[in-house]
Amino acid sequence: MKRIMLGIGAAILALAAMPALAQKSYGPGVSDTEIKIGNTAPYSGPVSAASTVAKSLAAYFDKVNAEGGVNGRKINFLSVDDGYSPPKTVEETRRLVDQEHVLLMLGSVGTPSQLAVRRYLNQQKVPQLFIASGSGAFYEPETSPWSMSSTPSYYAEGKVIAKHLSKTMPGVTIALLFQNDDFGKEFARGIKEELSDGAKIVAETSYETSDPTVDSQIVMLQASGANVLALMATQKAAAQGIRKAFDSGWRPKIVLPSVIASTAAVLQPAGLDKSVGVIAATYRKDPADPHFAQDPAVVEYSEWFKKYNTKVDPGDSAAAIGGYIAGQLMVAVLKSCGEDLSRENVLKHATNLNAVRVPVLLEGITVTTTPTDYNLIKQMQFQSFNGKSWDLYGSIVSE
Repeated sequence: MKRIMLGIGAAILALAAMPALAQKSYGPGVSDTEIKIGNTAPYSGPVSAASTVAKSLAAYFDKVNAEGGVNGRKINFLSVDDGYSPPKTVEETRRLVDQEHVLLMLGSVGTPSQLAVRRYLNQQKVPQLFIASGSGAFYEPETSPWSMSSTPSYYAEGKVIAKHLSKTMPGVTIALLFQNDDFGKEFARGIKEELSDGAKIVAETSYETSDPTVDSQIVMLQASGANVLALMATQKAAAQGIRKAFDSGWRPKIVLPSVIASTAAVLQPAGLDKSVGVIAATYRKDPADPHFAQDPAVVEYSEWFKKYNTKVDPGDSAAAIGGYIAGQLMVAVLKSCGEDLSRENVLKHATNLNAVRVPVLLEGITVTTTPTDYNLIKQMQFQSFNGKSWDLYGSIVSE
């Protein structure tokens, strides 16, 4: 049966129809006028570019609050710096839960940092929602029912990348650079498991987020003669990898993870001329793409960005839209909860999203969750950078 695609407004109505307590039921951080929500992000440190997600979430809630809040309650969004350091993440998350008494954690950034607090939040039964990480650990309702990501899983996206390369470049040889943590390793695992039609990895190496550059790794990978360079890296290392490959005279097809496919945070530092032909999968409309200039959802997004998201570079649309989408989904969930704003009810509604159509997602892509399936996004499409913007190509693909 074909799924009914619902708009955000319709999805809220559908969710609101679920049984709810007739009387008020408030979890920590909730009153008649306020909902406290916590967040940690790397505002400092080697992965500080990823803080765009949190900044954009805060800006989205500024818009929500200016328009009256959620069911008459303003969102008090408490976002703090953890420097992409797991011990700091643990410290700040505990403070937000134990001292600030937030209702939930939302859109927090980073695989190793969020893995460090997953067990604590699940033990405390605090929703850890729409995490800015595609780690497989956040798609395991049987072991971590209070944790849910907002992106395609890194492992699943790795498989999508491998399928695409195998189909479009039969017999392709791949050089793989990956970040030496769960972020990079899960991408690498997905790629390795799904390669077919003679495609193979001929060289691979890793890097640490503390490494000043990845130049030596790129030189080593170049020696393999591979015709594809898979940079399963975060923003700084990916930019360095693109630039070093080009400056060394190597011209492989370069593929990036969707979560860092940003013109401002990656391609501009690498050099736009050096980034021509870079590809990445995506599931969101790109505001910088002329093809979407008149799209109503992109126009609305751009107006919000100019008015509220003033701390973020307009070119950093990949991460900014991630925060925007997480904010929209969170508001939809909170509205559907009505007057039962307990942690248990928030989780119930977050795990029962039914083909929700978020306008800035590509046409044909919807958001669905169930109590046994936390993978919100299961469909993607590939795009290629033309020197100025990204061009979509091919059809929607699934994991």
